Amino acid sequence: MIRFLQHDKIDKSSWDDCIDNAVNGNLYACSWYLDIVSPGWCALIEDDYENVFPLPVSTKAGFSYIMQPIFTQQLGLFYKSISAKNKLEEFLNCIPAKYRYIDFNLNTSNEMPASVNVSEMTNLELGLISEYKDLISGYQNNLQRNLRKAAQNNFTISKHVRPEEIISLFRANKGQELTHLNNRQYAMLQDIADKSINKGIGEIWGAYDEFNQLLAAILWVSSHQKAIFLFSALSGTGKKLNAMPWLIDSFIKQNAGNPLVLDFEGSNMEGLARFYSSFGAKKVMYQRYIRTSLPPHLRIGLKLWRLSKMQLKKYFLLAKQ
Repeated sequence: MIRFLQHDKIDKSSWDDCIDNAVNGNLYACSWYLDIVSPGWCALIEDDYENVFPLPVSTKAGFSYIMQPIFTQQLGLFYKSISAKNKLEEFLNCIPAKYRYIDFNLNTSNEMPASVNVSEMTNLELGLISEYKDLISGYQNNLQRNLRKAAQNNFTISKHVRPEEIISLFRANKGQELTHLNNRQYAMLQDIADKSINKGIGEIWGAYDEFNQLLAAILWVSSHQKAIFLFSALSGTGKKLNAMPWLIDSFIKQNAGNPLVLDFEGSNMEGLARFYSSFGAKKVMYQRYIRTSLPPHLRIGLKLWRLSKMQLKKYFLLAKQ
């Protein structure tokens, strides 16, 4: 039986056991992560946490809704047995009717039939199981040229950049253009970085010039055999000197030959997708699900508000180049 549970009724230990052992578990569905990006999240749970479905619920202007949180690419149905794969629609139908607007991303193992309720989203991933010489042979020519140029810049690398440093670098550069971002989003990012590092699954790598100036930094969070390129920051000088591709290449070089997937976490944005693809990353599709029962006059205002939320997510993605 599928049950809807309010946040305070969820057994976090049983929840995380399901996500840890799920066929399709991922970082975003871990309880600690959901607590940061969607405080008060609720869930659909079947039996003794055999199959679970997180619901990032919220309330605005008197109505309840469910919307994909920032810093969270994929949610949806998670299951311990592949036999539950076909229960997706059953779970969606169990979402309480009071949530009159629903807009969230399913995960790559979830699939709804093509309909007006779903649209295709693009992720880019690179398997690192091959040797580095084989991986680099898949790099595009322009990237290889930029890496040769970067190699002349005497960069040094640190794998222990503090969360405050990557956020400060972002705010001093790309953040100056992104006036929609506020302290709440930065605090959320700091919390994700702090907790992932404390759990031993997060690292912030930094590229420094010969004067020990931080030029580029990446927050990597590893979970479920994936290393997620979760957030990054880049200075103007770092961009000119190709510090970001050099830093990504350094990660690939260190992890080559391991059963790990580098998850670039996007993107539907053409320029960003082209950058990730230059490393040999391949497209992996997932679906965005939207459902509404709101009257027409409310849909217009909600659409504008939703677009502003989507623009906020786009701003953070733009920094990952």
